[in-house]
Amino acid sequence: MKTYEKVFEFLADPTKETFLKCRELVINDPEYDPYSEDIENMQDLLNEGKFEEVIQYVNVNILLSPRAHIYKYFAYKELGDEKGRSIEMTIAQIIFECLEKTGDGTKESPYMITRISDERDLVRHHLNKQDVSQNLVKDGDKIMDALTLDDGTQLYFDIKDPYQRLAFSFSKRNEQAESKDEEKPHKKKWWKF
Repeated sequence: MKTYEKVFEFLADPTKETFLKCRELVINDPEYDPYSEDIENMQDLLNEGKFEEVIQYVNVNILLSPRAHIYKYFAYKELGDEKGRSIEMTIAQIIFECLEKTGDGTKESPYMITRISDERDLVRHHLNKQDVSQNLVKDGDKIMDALTLDDGTQLYFDIKDPYQRLAFSFSKRNEQAESKDEEKPHKKKWWKF
């Protein structure tokens, strides 16, 4: 749990530097998966009324997710826990503010996200705008998502770290699948005599 505690050090001093330092802890964790289904799992638990399970749901993939903390806020609200509710909303708000400090949403200075879901969380829940499309943009060594908003403007998000982790995960899964194939004794197909 020590790593988890270190991730939240930015809460005491919510600057761009402290947030990015904590973000590094998350993206360098071996369990980090920017495309994990944890947010969907939490939403399902919330919809099923399993509020205690939502509160107990913790792993590296949701630590810096504003939506995860908003879900925990709703779970605490349903349980009548004002203190827990207040803490989770404060964490979500500080994460939003720190995400905004990482850039200005332009191609030259994109926002740096930890999870792909952070893009829409920032746009919809913090900036109160709607996105209508998303495009992958490669510009030199930058890898970004460009979200076009309903007012025609675009916001850019630096997804280099999540993108590279996805490529690494695919490579790792392929290696594991190949090694499993090699371990299996090859049976003759029934139609091959």
